[in-house]
Amino acid sequence: MSTKAARRYANAFLEIAIEQDTLEKAREDMLLIKNTIGASDELRLFLKNPIVKKDQKKKAVEAIFKDKVQDITLQLYELLSKKDRESLFEDISKNFIELYNRHKGIIEVSVTSANKLEKAQLEALRKSIEQTTGKKVEFKTEVDEELIGGLKYRIDDTVVDGSVKFKLNQLKHRLTSTAVE
Repeated sequence: MSTKAARRYANAFLEIAIEQDTLEKAREDMLLIKNTIGASDELRLFLKNPIVKKDQKKKAVEAIFKDKVQDITLQLYELLSKKDRESLFEDISKNFIELYNRHKGIIEVSVTSANKLEKAQLEALRKSIEQTTGKKVEFKTEVDEELIGGLKYRIDDTVVDGSVKFKLNQLKHRLTSTAVE
């Protein structure tokens, strides 16, 4: 769950990146931070642990990210450290990506299909969603063989389910709810 503080820091970082004309590099930095911390439970727990000293956390963050991110991104971490908010680093990166996407008119669409989709299929789906929403689309794809066939996709809180599994469940519900004479 995101905190108000994480959103404020992310918004401020976005504004600074726009001001300094480093928005794309800032996005790359935040994606790296989000993915790195998200992939490591140990790192996440380490950064959130109040027993671990600030300088140990700072050394670890510098060792991991120093040659991979801009100085301004490391300065953000230093500020968080001074304010005892190191634990917000991952949430800030997530919020930054959301703000960046909103700023650029990008929506994230989660697509789940029974089989791996080919590029042509994804492009057709992209074109359809972009025409409907008027926004650029970034996909997160996943394969779930239980869908039997078809696909479902999610945009924010809206789910469009065109899977065979869903259709079969609808049919089963209709057949079992019909009164037999």
